[in-house]
Amino acid sequence: MTVKTYMTTMPNKSGAFLLASRIIWKQGGNIVRVSYNKAVDMHALFLDIRAEEAAHAAIERELRAVGYLSKAACDARVVMVELTIPDVPGAVLPALKVLDRYDINISYINSEENGTGVQHFQMGLLIENPEVIKMLLDDLGELYPIDILEYDDAKIPLDNTIFYIRLASEMRTLFDLPPAETQAFIAEANRILQLLQKSGENPGKVFEYIRRFAHFIADHRGRAFQPEIERIHLSPKVTLHSIQPPCGSNTYVLETDNELVLIDTGYARFWPEMQEIFHTLFDNFENRLSRIYITHPDVDHCGLLSILPAPIHINEKSARFFRRQRQGQPDYREAKGFCYGYTKLNRIISGYAPPPEERMVLMDQNTPEEHGELYPLGSFAVGDLIFDVLEGSGGHVYGEMIFWEREGRAIFTGDNLVNIQGFSPEQAEFNALAPYLMTSVNVDSQKATAIRRELITRITAMEIRTGKSCFICGGHGPLSFLKEGKPVKLG
Repeated sequence: MTVKTYMTTMPNKSGAFLLASRIIWKQGGNIVRVSYNKAVDMHALFLDIRAEEAAHAAIERELRAVGYLSKAACDARVVMVELTIPDVPGAVLPALKVLDRYDINISYINSEENGTGVQHFQMGLLIENPEVIKMLLDDLGELYPIDILEYDDAKIPLDNTIFYIRLASEMRTLFDLPPAETQAFIAEANRILQLLQKSGENPGKVFEYIRRFAHFIADHRGRAFQPEIERIHLSPKVTLHSIQPPCGSNTYVLETDNELVLIDTGYARFWPEMQEIFHTLFDNFENRLSRIYITHPDVDHCGLLSILPAPIHINEKSARFFRRQRQGQPDYREAKGFCYGYTKLNRIISGYAPPPEERMVLMDQNTPEEHGELYPLGSFAVGDLIFDVLEGSGGHVYGEMIFWEREGRAIFTGDNLVNIQGFSPEQAEFNALAPYLMTSVNVDSQKATAIRRELITRITAMEIRTGKSCFICGGHGPLSFLKEGKPVKLG
């Protein structure tokens, strides 16, 4: 059985509704909702009727025969929407003006004050011309947050409008997004859709991946944020802590008696959870935190840079990357069209803000803009260890760097070399989303492959020279070592 809305026009006399009820009852129909307001329209009565399709046809025919139903009315369908409107005098008027402009009747309306500063107006919009519904919903959405509660997709073709509106409502609720960010989210979701439709992807699948991406981050907040934590002693004076979250990059902490040095910081959205972990693992964390390094300037590796009060040691390319973000220009990943929508969407979901210029400490000058192999930038010391800094060719992303302990004890490879096979089920699920939504996580896959091979060759040569395994600290997943040319999980 299906439910259809009938906008009937009845004479203002006793027995009119009785006649309509008998027609509906005779055909086995059931009235599930009725709406009438004489002060608004003394003749208009809205009926939601549940019946078999054949019965609906008979009901329409008989109601029309007695003059209760025009052809336009029987073709009408109701879209149930909810508008979140400020609880102030006159706030609903702009929405009513939009409905009047499109000649839309309201078959149902319900709202009441709830002490929150907004009212949730539920409206049944009687749509006689399905061609106007997309424009109508777009115009209402520009005024207020809107959600679609119910509609007949067989009778009202909304294209992708229904997905956008429901997605906007969902994201607004998940992350408490303000209207401007909600609109930006929808714009970037549309950009991703356009990209993937060119390769034949179904809109429903695209939106589902976007939803999964957002929900994965939202669902792993609080107690659900349970990273794997590994600890190894790199030297008598330096201990390495590897914090491996279910989504976002690993965060590495090099600990000495006097200081804590971070490499990569994960998503900004998880700052409360990471703050608790830092305080659990380390005494006097804020005062001991001395420096932060990043392997590359992607959002999922740099979320806490704008939050943690420590100098950020970076190369010139990463500094330019962040500068473009602060200026509102596309950064060097976003400049690649296939990355733009995903990266912008990632910023919104993760609560990212670019780090301030005044906390940046440059590690290089006049580095060649292009170079095919790992290029030395300098070095830095932590305790009794020295780390050489090597810049990649930009295959994964512009500004990528490698930090290699000079005696081959450990190497921080970012996303240039990760142990995908060692991912936890959650990490594997999350890290499969970006390659679909961007089509590739690398801005230049050929360069990325070349750098990965160079890293494996260099690590192998170092291990032959030292006779010891080198700990591979990838951007995601577990601590690993090379075995037959591939990263393998410790233990």
